[in-house]
Amino acid sequence: MTSSLSVSDFKTLMAVCEVRYENAYLIYDRTGLICNDLRTLFTGLTVVIAAPNQTTLQADEGSFALELAQCRFGSQKPDSQLETFATHGKRFFDSVLYNLDIKAFSRVGLRVFFRKEYQSLDEAKAAFASLKLVNVTPTVRFGAASEPHEVGLRWQGSQIGTTLRLTAESGTIDVHLPPELQPEKPDIHKSISGLLLDIDYYTVAPVERSQWDAFAWITHSIKTMKKGADSLFGN
Repeated sequence: MTSSLSVSDFKTLMAVCEVRYENAYLIYDRTGLICNDLRTLFTGLTVVIAAPNQTTLQADEGSFALELAQCRFGSQKPDSQLETFATHGKRFFDSVLYNLDIKAFSRVGLRVFFRKEYQSLDEAKAAFASLKLVNVTPTVRFGAASEPHEVGLRWQGSQIGTTLRLTAESGTIDVHLPPELQPEKPDIHKSISGLLLDIDYYTVAPVERSQWDAFAWITHSIKTMKKGADSLFGN
């Protein structure tokens, strides 16, 4: 089996953008203002957790976390180019950064999960092996399987860092329907085998708020992540 994989062959499963900063003590006074802003910007907004140091909210567009030293926006159904995701993220981050008067970030990160499904775990392992990311002679090691099917890599410079993990995996989705639907349709049990690609792209050097735009950074970052992964895959 020859390698012909590209990130474009994977489905985008989840994306999370996180911004870290020094303790923003205005969180104790202005969380309500931020929640009110988000209520006007997103649909179906509900508060999941409300505590002095941490507030978690959920909307149709995704989930939001506001903490003393960081905030996050995540979506379990992001668009592949993350343009819609970036639009929603910008609205959230702009509100938080303005209301908490944050001037600089110690870290900005974008983590994206991708998956490509195969008919079986053996097919997923064969696809993994074809990429030749692990230069180890197949043999039984540590009393386990004859060859590895997961690899983790990290690159870090003075400005930007990236971690990448690729795993051949299998799992089962179990959906238990409510009693009123069971006569028409039984419970759903679906086995999934495939490759899971997890990329975390982040800043290393401090970032001034005045130099950062969430939409531009997210959309540029996803392109960089895909280009880097494709290069690793031999494309």
